[in-house]
Amino acid sequence: MKRSRFLPAFLLCLFVSAICDCAFAQEPPRKLRVVSGVVIDGDDKQPLRAAKVKVIGKKVGTLTSIDGRFQLTLVPGKYVLAFSMVGYETEKVEVDLTESNQEIKVLMRAPTYDAEEVAVFAEDPGVTLIKEALKRKKRQNDSLQSYRYMLYTKFVASTDSNTANRASGKVDTTIVSIFESYSKGYYKKPDKHYNVIVQRRQSANVPQSANFVVFGTNLNAYDDYIEILGQEVATPFHPDALDFYDFTLGKRIGSDSSRFIRRLFFKPKTNQRKLFEGYVDMDMDKNIPLQLEMKPNRAVRLPFDASLVYRQQFDEFENFYVMPVGMQIQSSAEAAVLFVISPRIDIDIETVAYDYRFNERFPDELFSRRRVDVSKDADKLDSSYWGTNAVLPLRPEETYAYRAIEIAQDNPDSAIGIVFFNRLIAPVARVIRFLNTRPFTGIDDLFHYNRVQGAYLGLGLEEKFWERFVASAAFGYGFADKRANYDIRFRYVLREREDLFLNLKLYRLLLRRDNPYVVGVPLITTLSLLNKNDYGDYYYGSGFELSGELGFGQLIYIQRDDFMHPTIFKLFFRNELQTSASVNANFAFFGGERAFRENPPIFNGTMRSFGFDAQINYSPIRRIANFGFQIKGEFSKPTFIPSDFDFAQYYAALLWRTRTLVPLWRMDMRLSAGYSTGGVPPQRFFSLESAVGGTASASAGVFRGMRVKEFYGDRFFSLSLEHNFGEIIPGAFRIPNIASFGIEFIFLGGIGWSEFSKRTLEYSRTTLPTTTLTSEKWYYEVGFGLNQILIILRTDFSLRLSQTRAPILFFTISTATL
Repeated sequence: MKRSRFLPAFLLCLFVSAICDCAFAQEPPRKLRVVSGVVIDGDDKQPLRAAKVKVIGKKVGTLTSIDGRFQLTLVPGKYVLAFSMVGYETEKVEVDLTESNQEIKVLMRAPTYDAEEVAVFAEDPGVTLIKEALKRKKRQNDSLQSYRYMLYTKFVASTDSNTANRASGKVDTTIVSIFESYSKGYYKKPDKHYNVIVQRRQSANVPQSANFVVFGTNLNAYDDYIEILGQEVATPFHPDALDFYDFTLGKRIGSDSSRFIRRLFFKPKTNQRKLFEGYVDMDMDKNIPLQLEMKPNRAVRLPFDASLVYRQQFDEFENFYVMPVGMQIQSSAEAAVLFVISPRIDIDIETVAYDYRFNERFPDELFSRRRVDVSKDADKLDSSYWGTNAVLPLRPEETYAYRAIEIAQDNPDSAIGIVFFNRLIAPVARVIRFLNTRPFTGIDDLFHYNRVQGAYLGLGLEEKFWERFVASAAFGYGFADKRANYDIRFRYVLREREDLFLNLKLYRLLLRRDNPYVVGVPLITTLSLLNKNDYGDYYYGSGFELSGELGFGQLIYIQRDDFMHPTIFKLFFRNELQTSASVNANFAFFGGERAFRENPPIFNGTMRSFGFDAQINYSPIRRIANFGFQIKGEFSKPTFIPSDFDFAQYYAALLWRTRTLVPLWRMDMRLSAGYSTGGVPPQRFFSLESAVGGTASASAGVFRGMRVKEFYGDRFFSLSLEHNFGEIIPGAFRIPNIASFGIEFIFLGGIGWSEFSKRTLEYSRTTLPTTTLTSEKWYYEVGFGLNQILIILRTDFSLRLSQTRAPILFFTISTATL
């Protein structure tokens, strides 16, 4: 089942800013000639967008831009250009580029037809047509094994002139960011896509590293699904399209008298499924799409209740393969927030795909890399390349915007500079973003705060050497425990396909024995500074770890500059000196006389252990698939390797998301369990993970009614179930300024269990509580949540039903669950 993906960055281009040189000359080399011009409607004189321009006798062509303009670069000579568009007669124009460039104006007119005969059909002709089109698509899918192509992508973000504090034209619309790129695209059955950017440029307020804008054939309305903001939306060419859509056949609108083309309208049968509404122009003789225009229905939730129009053009190659040759996406939203600010945000995306080659052999390692990669020379601006390969000329306002943004960056006090608020906030945002991207290892290595180290200051850097070698080093100092720390890592890529790694880590750090992904360092810093609410359990560790890692599948973005294979197998050996850490800090802005929670002591000693970690479609940081799991184990055995500890420990986690009775409903199950044998030291105890300070991790399946570190054990079981009922009535609860994305209703429940084995109790003499020491033996809670308030927030109301005389209600806030 093929899916197309699209993630519109509505807010990115308004707030991202960094200085980079930007040039945009488009003059081709002298030995080439340029034919350019405009295509307009012969009757109303309006420019025609997405008209096809082809050079007869050559595999060269393009599409017209939003203002009807086109540009082709050719060797000197005489040519015949064909201009075609559904609903218009094909126009042919001779051009002579022997001595000079040429600019032309092309008028296209609608054809006239004889009256159509009245026919009687056994079934609705629209249904018949889509049945034949789906059969035709299946034959293509059975034959198509792979293809490659070239792609031009342009992404333009605009806002109202008041928000931008400058104007780029007479209308109240100002361009604030532009991304452009040329890339090579590759596809291999069943659903493998890879694009490598060969040239890119962007406006001066966008760093080069942020320009990964590529919307290739992985965004194709001829596929079964298009993915919008993580939401799968079935297209009118889905195998079950007749169950999802009502089809109505319109009148003939052929592009010339030799082709029989009719418009097929489609609309959803229900708003309880994510679908589109619009039309597709079909070649009735070949049962293939030529172009379509559609918009998502109310079941598809867009930020700020934005509008979105999707257009795409198709062509037939080798008399069989139907592929997209152009795409345009227009989206607009009023980004209203609590009735305070309400900037308008417009997104305009245009692509041109060309130079297709079919059923060639591609190595598997090509699709083990990032889905979108960047070539070494992509940022070395090659003016001749942009001139020679130009397929979609910049509009005058886009050319002006490139220069205006650059001037605003260089001279913020100029007449077109940014407002005072942006002068104050933007530099801070730029610095934070800069320190959170390479070569820096992240904000957490620069500053954090907890009850052991107090204020921690440091610096972390990472660099890649010789293509296959990555080194990073982080150094810092904790002012409360008066202890220096370091974390030095080396990573060597053993194979060119970047799936086999050798890692070495040397460190002297403050470590955590609880799950560090449940409550991360930024939240611990915030809550500790505010009111002395530190979630972590800490101990000191110093030593080294040597590991080997094998990855499978295409690299997936996780966070910052980090990518990982969806499936990973890792083996490691660790040599670590472990000592107890105590509470040293006492400062908080609002903590008063309250003390930090005590940090549980551990058994000091040297732990030498080996182990494994297998992650199948799973990441502990975020959900990367609808089904995934992790299994890991650690073994410290003095009979094999000298060590002060003798135990074995196993941990497993599973995530499962599935649809339930109604298409918009879904259920999430999160299961985790741990089991230990031998004498387990306190630094390897498990704990049931909970909310902290009224906040909860929405993605980790924590218990919202449990106190921080209320239950420990050397074995445990935790199960969380959430049923998301969607919006109940799509569009009915989209509250302006508060819930314009649509409020989702969630029912949730969880159970947990923990205990210490007899061996661990005798060895550690621990008195830490477990659920088995309570009368209920298990912990359990139920509740409901409201999701995607202000787009990014979720609130939950949970009833604790165990270890209490009467149910207790808890209120927590977390980030929205997507």
